Amino acid sequence: MLSYLGAFSASFGLSIAVWPFASLLLTLPVLALIYHRYHRLRLAAALTAYLTILYLLALVCFTLWPMPDDRAAFCAGHHLSPQLDPLHFLTDLTTGGLGALLQIGFNIVFFLPLGYIMGRVLRWRLRLALPVGFLVSLTIETAQLTGVFGLIGCAYRLFDVDDLLWNTTGAIVGFACAALINRLAPPRTPDTAEVVRTPSFLHRSVSMATDLVLAYTLSSSLGFALVVLVNAWAGHRADGDYSLGDWAVSPHALRLMVVGLNIACLLFFEFLIPLLRRGQTLGAAFTHMSVETRARRGWLRAAFYGARTLTILVVFGPWNGRMRAWANLLGALLLLFYMVRRCMPYDLIPGSDAPSAPGDASPRMYEARVDRPAMGGPPAFTPSGS
Repeated sequence: MLSYLGAFSASFGLSIAVWPFASLLLTLPVLALIYHRYHRLRLAAALTAYLTILYLLALVCFTLWPMPDDRAAFCAGHHLSPQLDPLHFLTDLTTGGLGALLQIGFNIVFFLPLGYIMGRVLRWRLRLALPVGFLVSLTIETAQLTGVFGLIGCAYRLFDVDDLLWNTTGAIVGFACAALINRLAPPRTPDTAEVVRTPSFLHRSVSMATDLVLAYTLSSSLGFALVVLVNAWAGHRADGDYSLGDWAVSPHALRLMVVGLNIACLLFFEFLIPLLRRGQTLGAAFTHMSVETRARRGWLRAAFYGARTLTILVVFGPWNGRMRAWANLLGALLLLFYMVRRCMPYDLIPGSDAPSAPGDASPRMYEARVDRPAMGGPPAFTPSGS
């Protein structure tokens, strides 16, 4: 048994190490979807999102990913035949006693969260949740039987038809728990569709992460295309530079071009777009917030965007070495500043209208207001700021 488990040691350790951090990274788009749907995010919802991703990754990490370190040696020394008798668990209970009972219990408990997620988080009906729970279990068992559909070359886990029964049972029990909780505490409804002018730190972080993913996806694609085109079209000189007609481009200059593309994409997503969209980046628009916490015009608005853009470039720019260390230090100081003042330094730039402290939701910067006449009659529409 120990020699069998030893064949999985390295990959199992990697699964344990990567699991929580990969879950945290994959939770960010889920949080953005929650903001988009409900216009707010509570701590309980954020924790539920993280635990949901954590569990779904666990299905992969602890049922598929722990693979033999030496696949050829494992397949040569182990031959696992599938167990296809749906009532074999009765024999296991008779001969295996407590161990067999615990295995059945673990198979049920392992799929309890899946049923709960389908019933409470996804709000599916039983007619959909039941086959999905069965199909998820069948996919896992089939992957183990076929060596991840041929990737390993042999069955590295035992295919047991009884696991399908107990996994599906666990999903049904989890779904029943979700139905009970839905009855006791009905799921909340979305807030009104309004733009948040005083976002929390978590709201800012989710919006910023969305923008950074978009910016660096675009810049990486453009940078990769640039390098491929230069290598395909340019000649190669003896000194290592590229020759583009009469122009000589050094590898260092090519790297600077890629850095310039990264900076240009950051400026596009974090400066130009919010400047033209009244404070809403694409991430901010998706999560229903604005980066402008006060109504600013003229040089005050220019100062706000200048300070905010410079901060973002320094902290999230494509730096390395000592520059990256200073950027990380600035990021830590900004986090400390926010913990004390509940705003970013550039949020302290005063507004053009009546002053209000950051966090005050009173300014209606770009919304129209309705003025009602003193003696009845229809309301008069007046643009804000007029």
